[in-house]
Amino acid sequence: MPFDDYQRESSRRIDQQREMVRRSTDESSRRRDREDWRARRDSGDDDLSFGTQVILAVVALVVFFLVVYPQLPHH
Repeated sequence: MPFDDYQRESSRRIDQQREMVRRSTDESSRRRDREDWRARRDSGDDDLSFGTQVILAVVALVVFFLVVYPQLPHH
């Protein structure tokens, strides 16, 4: 019977340690994300990435041809 108690206690301690590690990992990743976000915000690099610019250009063309172009007077 004492062995069962020991096993239960050790598994409980292992669970506690895992929880502590998970919490510290979550907190450190949150802190890292926050620092990255601040660095990006403070660096003044508000330029959109090239991929985002291409996507926006394509969306603008699609909107132009679907919405504006049909309303233009055609000869």
